Amino acid sequence: MPEPISAWTVPFALTLFRVGGLMLVAPLFSSRTIPLPVRAGLAFLLVLLLTPVVPVPPEGVAFGPTLIIGEIFVGLGVGLGSAVLLAGAELAGEILAVQTGLSGATTLNPLTGVGTGVLSQLLGLFALLLLLATGAHLVLIEALVVSYESVPPGALADLEFGVVELTSMFGLLFSTGLKFAAPIIAAVSVGYLALGILARTSPQMNMLAVAFPLQIGLGLLVLAAVLPLAATFYSAWPDHVAGLANRFFLAVGGG
Repeated sequence: MPEPISAWTVPFALTLFRVGGLMLVAPLFSSRTIPLPVRAGLAFLLVLLLTPVVPVPPEGVAFGPTLIIGEIFVGLGVGLGSAVLLAGAELAGEILAVQTGLSGATTLNPLTGVGTGVLSQLLGLFALLLLLATGAHLVLIEALVVSYESVPPGALADLEFGVVELTSMFGLLFSTGLKFAAPIIAAVSVGYLALGILARTSPQMNMLAVAFPLQIGLGLLVLAAVLPLAATFYSAWPDHVAGLANRFFLAVGGG
């Protein structure tokens, strides 16, 4: 094999695996609504653009399964933070659906290809639109470029700390979902308490006929009031994505 071609082969392959890891989990880039050829073409374009600046592995680091797994792992770490924030909004929608009695209202989610609750889809699309509006998808690509400075190929210092950091991101998923849903949970709980008091004072009243419209209406009313606050949180998408990526780089790079 001619020397110029062989010199490009390893950086190209390593870049392909890292970009592939990002494409597996990152919002928008992993969406099923985007045709597979388009996603593959975008990944190939990113690989072509990044390959010239990718450092070669240090001497003594052989190109093999360990190096490949490390590159995929770094790509997953770059994209998982934003995926967790998006999943947090969808989790909030599922919690709200249970609280408001809309858990049975499901339809096909075009983002995942499976049936999910309408509130979950609504909040997921809401968060995804804010991701696009704030340019967080571009920050993901920027974080991928920065990853080659923070964690060059073959420089994955501590996989264990990286796994711990990824696990903590899943904790962020639940905390984000609960923070989003907390006001509605509180409002609906107060509504149930009021219904309980009303049932004790007026036992002849049909509580089921009152409870369902009340919990749905109250939940949607509070959701409308909470959405601007949620928009403020998700408007900081770029800062959240960059911060989570930097924490991951420090964990796996030995910083």
